[in-house]
Amino acid sequence: MATITKIDEINLKNSVQDNYKFGYKVLDNCLNGIKDGSIITIGARPGMGKTTFLNDIIMNLLEKYNLPILYVSLEMNKSNLALALASIGKEENYRDVFHDELKMTEYIQRLKQKKYNLFVSDDCYTISDLENLIEQNQEIKFLAIDYIQLLRNEKESTSALDKYNDTLDRIKALAKKYNLVILLLSQLSRNVEYREYKRPRIIDLKQSGNLEDISDIVLLLYRDSYYDKEINSITTEIIVAKNRHGKVGNIISLDYDTKTSKFIDY
Repeated sequence: MATITKIDEINLKNSVQDNYKFGYKVLDNCLNGIKDGSIITIGARPGMGKTTFLNDIIMNLLEKYNLPILYVSLEMNKSNLALALASIGKEENYRDVFHDELKMTEYIQRLKQKKYNLFVSDDCYTISDLENLIEQNQEIKFLAIDYIQLLRNEKESTSALDKYNDTLDRIKALAKKYNLVILLLSQLSRNVEYREYKRPRIIDLKQSGNLEDISDIVLLLYRDSYYDKEINSITTEIIVAKNRHGKVGNIISLDYDTKTSKFIDY
């Protein structure tokens, strides 16, 4: 039921929001902190490294705050996701140890010993499933979804776009109702590939609908070597395309350590 509050009854002292940091100095300074109830969208073309970037952020958040995180993976099963997270910072990529049972067991055991407040789901297929999960687990503070276009909507509607926008509106409602910080991965439109200037823009959010509108922050990943194989560089640009509480338009460079599967400050 909706409520109203008289303005002089609002207690700002009890409304001060926490500011979380992703663990990248320049990027965190630009974003000016991640607020409770925020939605952060990370967009990139396939293979640009958005899932790796999200995984790094998740592990950084766990190391710094260890608040309950729910990771909804719609691309990877939970065993592979756990191994990918366990491999971050190690000298071998999880794909390289995938067929080494002893090493896999060792990595997972080390992850378990950390006692992280991390929960994963690989069978949350619809927005209704997600709403039920959050309702049943209200201690969750961070929610990560890989990736948003794969989350289905059972609602009968005249168009796919209407369904998609309904999903986004309900995600926004979850962020507000439960004071969640939500991290959404998003594909980008193929239109990027046909432009001479291939750095992504906010309009490239695939099937974007209201995604730009509901997002407090939009980060777009770009790497020159993705399009030009002669360029021998693993530097990835993080383009701050939207930033409700800080600077917008900044481009932050991160290096990618191929040995440890980890983005690091440039």
